[in-house]
Amino acid sequence: MIFLSKSGKGLLDDSEREDIARRINILTEQLADVRVNFGFVTDERLIDALIYEENALLCRIESVHREAREQGVTIQPYER
Repeated sequence: MIFLSKSGKGLLDDSEREDIARRINILTEQLADVRVNFGFVTDERLIDALIYEENALLCRIESVHREAREQGVTIQPYER
């Protein structure tokens, strides 16, 4: 679970911070699922698809992190 803390310049209310945490949690779980799937595929095209999906999820996670930083919300580290 991701926990958020509000810095001094934050512009978000509690529900908006919880939404950011929820989105990061969902994306992180999806990323974990994609990474598990690498162990089950051998077809080159499927491996390419998983790599593409993994990279897309990493970009989406970074986007939510950037949004949080811009709003003054500090995100506690999580395991990748």
